Amino acid sequence: MMKVAEAIKELTSTYRSLEEVARGLQVDANEVASALAKAHPESEEFTVLKVLASLNPVAPKAAPQAESND
Repeated sequence: MMKVAEAIKELTSTYRSLEEVARGLQVDANEVASALAKAHPESEEFTVLKVLASLNPVAPKAAPQAESND
C-alpha cells in the first residue's frame, strides 16, 4: 500500500488524468480522509486528495449489534 504523501507527490507531478493515475494507486482511505481534513482548500494537495477520497471512500463502521435474549 502506498503512503498518502507518495500518492500526492505522484499525482501533483503527472500530466495524465488525475483520476486515471489515482485509480492505480492503493492508499488507505482513512489516511486520505485525515489528510484531506487538514489540507488547504485552494491547494494542489486538496485537489488530488479529493480525487483519492472519491476513489477510496472510508467504510462506515458497523454499529454493534444488540444481543438477542430469545
